[in-house]
Amino acid sequence: MTLRYLSELTLPELEQAARGVPYQRLPDELFPGIEVWIRRDDLLDPLISGNKAYKLLFNLLEARERGAEKIITCGGAWSNHIHAVAAAGRRFGFQTVGIIRGERPRHLSATLQDAERFGMELRFVSRDRYRKRGDKSFLQQVGLEDKRAVFVPEGGANLAGAQGTKFLGEVIGRTEPVHFDQVWLACGTGLTLAGVQAGITEVPVIGVPVLKAERSIIEQAALWLQRSGNSVRLQSLRNGHDCGGYARTTTGLMAYMRRFERVASVPLDPVYTAKLAYGLQCELEAGRVTHGQKILLLHSGGLQGRRGLPGWSNNNRSGGA
Repeated sequence: MTLRYLSELTLPELEQAARGVPYQRLPDELFPGIEVWIRRDDLLDPLISGNKAYKLLFNLLEARERGAEKIITCGGAWSNHIHAVAAAGRRFGFQTVGIIRGERPRHLSATLQDAERFGMELRFVSRDRYRKRGDKSFLQQVGLEDKRAVFVPEGGANLAGAQGTKFLGEVIGRTEPVHFDQVWLACGTGLTLAGVQAGITEVPVIGVPVLKAERSIIEQAALWLQRSGNSVRLQSLRNGHDCGGYARTTTGLMAYMRRFERVASVPLDPVYTAKLAYGLQCELEAGRVTHGQKILLLHSGGLQGRRGLPGWSNNNRSGGA
């Protein structure tokens, strides 16, 4: 499939790109008895992809309207968000600063090497200080107060980000190749779950948590809906497929990921989309998915993070911004 780069930071450009994201029907042998498609938002842009792209780009649109020159954000050593912010900053003319959890290592991760190459200034802070990133005085604490700057929370988790995920839901509603009975997505905070459900109100959106925080995810999703003025009803989560917690894997997950990629020719990331597909398979085998349903999976992107796993560095999408 041909990759395209977002060339302008405008809503029409983003809408055109989002509407062009391909839907791919998955082979029946992966999910017998149901019809499963995957929306390939990993192909939205080689460097700014997945659900995080919509959260980030709506934040950047707001920053541009405010006349901001600099974007400050935070994340870890393999953060897809840090990578995307750095790439977007270089492409769309923003200075970028990444507040990175932990002390600076002797050798930077491939993600952070890319971020520096894209022009991002990296500021490493202790884990204790990083835990305070939600405080109003956080930027002052780390010496980064700047009137020219906009702070984008980790993962783009704010109202602008919620608007971005609602936009994604609306695009799905306008471009779906068949009428889906359910949309499934991986979730870590609840923002994408809330936003997509708000945008595609006619179809239930099912969340598969990738960490042990099911109650928090539902609470956060409900809060985002309330804050953004939406009254749609949230569906229940499909729990028990986090494989031990965030960014943790099991031999079963990795074996499934290899089989999925071999059969479907779709690269996955082990943190989000692999757990999503694995969770659907487990739910299907347990008899908790109605046969004959048409289900859409959302690809979360994040393939650059595969470089953190030995032997999984192919398809990492780490090229120029």
